[in-house]
Amino acid sequence: MNTDASPSPYVHNAWYVAAWAKDLVHAMRAITIMDRPVLLYRTEDGRPIALEDRCCHRRVPLSRGTLIGDTVQCGYHGFTFDCSGQCIAIPNQEQIPPRARVKGYPVCEKHHLVWIWMGDPARADEALVPDFSVLSDPRHAWERDYMHAQGNYRLIVDNLNDLSHLSFVHSSTIGNAATALAELEVSDGEQGVTQTRWMIDTPPPPTYQRLAGFEGPIDRWQVIAFLPPTTVRIRTGGRARSNGEHNFDGDDTIGMVALHAITPETATTSHYFWAQTHDFRTDEPAVTQSLFQEIKKAFHEDLEIFALQQAAILNDPNGEEISCRADRAQIAVRRHIQRLLQQESSGAPASKD
Repeated sequence: MNTDASPSPYVHNAWYVAAWAKDLVHAMRAITIMDRPVLLYRTEDGRPIALEDRCCHRRVPLSRGTLIGDTVQCGYHGFTFDCSGQCIAIPNQEQIPPRARVKGYPVCEKHHLVWIWMGDPARADEALVPDFSVLSDPRHAWERDYMHAQGNYRLIVDNLNDLSHLSFVHSSTIGNAATALAELEVSDGEQGVTQTRWMIDTPPPPTYQRLAGFEGPIDRWQVIAFLPPTTVRIRTGGRARSNGEHNFDGDDTIGMVALHAITPETATTSHYFWAQTHDFRTDEPAVTQSLFQEIKKAFHEDLEIFALQQAAILNDPNGEEISCRADRAQIAVRRHIQRLLQQESSGAPASKD
């Protein structure tokens, strides 16, 4: 099955991460999202703002201008725009043409992230922001990061919904042979795709040994929730062997949540925002940092894979792919994204059920 990764359309009517909240300040920040130049900044009272990063006068990026209070002044001829994108001042001219404005995008701040809606503003419902609320759960410690990926967003979503690759790409940290051999349960619904793997009575991966102290065989799980169109929440954990019971709880249990938000930049590049949480030894910052560095190492291994895949697709866009039984969840996710793309291109609203 071909990923259609070059070129690829985008689902516009959805929330995408534009920045980590702590990284957005009262200063202009340029970012490209879905091939569109976007200007981000905070107002003096802290509200996030997103505008088209192109002056309507002579097309110079507004991000090359000056932030004056809450307004943006173009660095070429001094046209000044308010937070909505409306031009409010032109040097040596009192009358402002009604069409002198740039596009403003709906934004909201939730779960320590700034989210942007690139589609129809009337459909920008904050209730549709993906659930990353674990970042506000006091039982979890966490660290976060941003990576720039040389690959289409669908390649990354593919990767996150096929954790059998952990056995081969990440064998020195979070993976071992048990992952690829485990049976997979897949549930495909309107809200997204969920898959569950249980690895019963298997050796712990290196990261589990180093940070959780597991020595003998353990029971381990992965629960992957694909939240359309480009976010993924992965719950993982382990416990001392428990007679094969599928049980997430217990005093000998450790749990982690990995959050992934992929924002398309272009047809061949992506913004990759992620966070890693853990619910054990949360009062030890060194443990949080150690886990973060191991996960970061694994994700940089993935970046290499994305770049190799993207180069191969550009070289041979029609190259054939052969899928296997372990790809069931990945194929369900691909079909889900394709349905959303078809709904959007036909003008039909996506189901909220």
